[in-house]
Amino acid sequence: MRSVIALSTAALVLCASPALADSDSLAERADAAAASARLTARVSSAQANAAIAFLVPLRVSDPRIGDSFGLDVVDASSGEPIYSRMAQTPLRPASNMKIITALTALKVLGPSTRMTTDALVPQKGAVILRGGGDTTLGVDELTRLAKATAKHLKANSLLPDLVQPPDYRPKTCTVDGKARKSTTKKPCPMVTPAKKRPAVKVLIDDSLYATPQKGPGWTDSYQPYIARPVRALGRIGVYQWDSAQEAGSVFAAALRSAGVKARTAGRQQAPDSATVAAEVTGDTVAAQVRYMLQVSENNIAEMLYRQVAVERGRKGTFKGGRLAARDTLRELGLDTTGLRLMDGSGLSREDRLTPRLLTDLLALALDTTTHPEFSSFVDALPVGGRTGTLSAGTGRFTTSPSKCAAGQVFAKTGSLFDTIGLSGYVKGADGELKIFSALVNDRPQSYSQLSTRQAVDGIVATVNGCWGPTKKTGQPPTG
Repeated sequence: MRSVIALSTAALVLCASPALADSDSLAERADAAAASARLTARVSSAQANAAIAFLVPLRVSDPRIGDSFGLDVVDASSGEPIYSRMAQTPLRPASNMKIITALTALKVLGPSTRMTTDALVPQKGAVILRGGGDTTLGVDELTRLAKATAKHLKANSLLPDLVQPPDYRPKTCTVDGKARKSTTKKPCPMVTPAKKRPAVKVLIDDSLYATPQKGPGWTDSYQPYIARPVRALGRIGVYQWDSAQEAGSVFAAALRSAGVKARTAGRQQAPDSATVAAEVTGDTVAAQVRYMLQVSENNIAEMLYRQVAVERGRKGTFKGGRLAARDTLRELGLDTTGLRLMDGSGLSREDRLTPRLLTDLLALALDTTTHPEFSSFVDALPVGGRTGTLSAGTGRFTTSPSKCAAGQVFAKTGSLFDTIGLSGYVKGADGELKIFSALVNDRPQSYSQLSTRQAVDGIVATVNGCWGPTKKTGQPPTG
């Protein structure tokens, strides 16, 4: 798990050259060289923005995108609006909702915060495995926790007391050197068995969040395969109805491997009097956000959504997360009118964001002087044609109009069956970052999802400046 989260992504974000350290192919080297050459001959910001404002309107009418398409493009350096279309219309964001979740988590929880999973002893012979909302909990962590817990139980005489099983009469016995069956007339002698130590009861405490409910606006088939019921305890990558009980089973097995007989025994909220036997901490919030954004991980998103709620004194529910996210955005100075922040992952068909809200928030994320907690955000985003859900393997930034922008786009993807989203940053022809948010709703079903995604990639390549004027578009006006 640690090696996945530590995967290097956008270290090149603000560098002059778009070449990637992990790219050795001739094609990618050629792309990087071409992009570097473009940046060497930069145009002015006024020229770059004028070209965007001229070309983008000519390309947003792509039939693969449809009519329900919101787009906002802003110059990051000046804050100048470059182009907007339905920019203040609330639209389904799909996983672009994870931008909200990522930045509110970084703001409220802090990038260096780690969540704790601990084992508590409420009484002799029992252990409570308590979830603290660690989204990156894995087998290794549970194994370490079990070993430390077993050591604590043994060292403090907290294993169950030995019990004396009742005497019994065996079905066969050996008398005077001869084996025979026990009969009514000649019963075998009674036997006193050796004392035994009962198994430690492993109980689960996932009460940090409220009892899971189906997400508002979630399709029935989503649980548990797209997102599991949201609990404060569960292993990363596990999609089961009861992730807490599954983690408890893994923990109990690890206790047995550590020499402590153990069995799971249901749920119990840890009393204040319980002693902490051992604990493990997960990855930082910054690392959790990075992994969530790279692979669009829904379980992490929903857990962080609740962690923000709990930190702000709200209940660990969808409603609590919604209110906490709303309050945080307002405190950042953003207008939340018309927004519906129904979940943390963007799976909800009831979620509504505006492209303008997203570009405003993305602009704030660049102001790391005012908001140093956002310093890791841009680097956590997938890189167009390179990493995560924007990798070339997913078909992103690989077409003739868009592949020229590969390595220059840093953005979050979003996808439902009728929704495509892409919001983030792209370098312009002037070498400066442009902020954009593109949300496609009611996607034309006569085209594939990939086709619509690639149409959006083309628009972003236009903002980048590498897909410039053609005979069909003509040249932007000068002067």
